[in-house]
Amino acid sequence: MEQAKMEGKIKSWGVSNFDVNDMTKLLKLPIGQHCATNQVRYNLGDRGIDYDLVPMMNENSMPVMAYAPVARGDRLGSDLTKQKVLQGISKKYNADVFQILLAWCIRNGQTIAIPQSSNAKHVINNVKAADIQLTEEDLVKINTVYPKPSVSEPLALW
Repeated sequence: MEQAKMEGKIKSWGVSNFDVNDMTKLLKLPIGQHCATNQVRYNLGDRGIDYDLVPMMNENSMPVMAYAPVARGDRLGSDLTKQKVLQGISKKYNADVFQILLAWCIRNGQTIAIPQSSNAKHVINNVKAADIQLTEEDLVKINTVYPKPSVSEPLALW
C-alpha cells in the first residue's frame, strides 16, 4: 500500500476490522502510523469499540470509519427505529431516527460514518444528519438505553 501511495495511485490506505491487538501490532510497524483509518461496524447496538478501540484510535489521531452506522436492529434485540428515547430526540430535531443514529455516530468529530443507501431522499437525509449537534442531555438519555460497554468486547463483524 505504501508503494501504491508513493506512486500516486492512492492518497492513503486503511484497514478493516482490526481490534486493539491488531492495531497495536500495526502501529508498531515502521509504516503503521501511515494507516489513515480502521473501518469497523459501529452503531448504537454495536458500540463495543467504545471501551478500548475508539480511545486507542483517538490517541493516535486516527478516525474510526463506521460501517452500518444506522443498523435497523441491534444485538440487544430491539428495533432502533421504535425506541422511545430515539423517537423523542428525533422529534426535538425535526429529524428521523436514522438521522439521530448518524448524528450519534459522528458526535465526536473523529468518526467517519458510511451509511449505505440507494434512495436519493435517504442520501440527502444522511447528509443533513451532520448538522445535528446532540446535546449532553441527549447523549445521557441515549446512554441510558444503549450504555457504553464497561468491559472489552470482540468486534461486531456481522
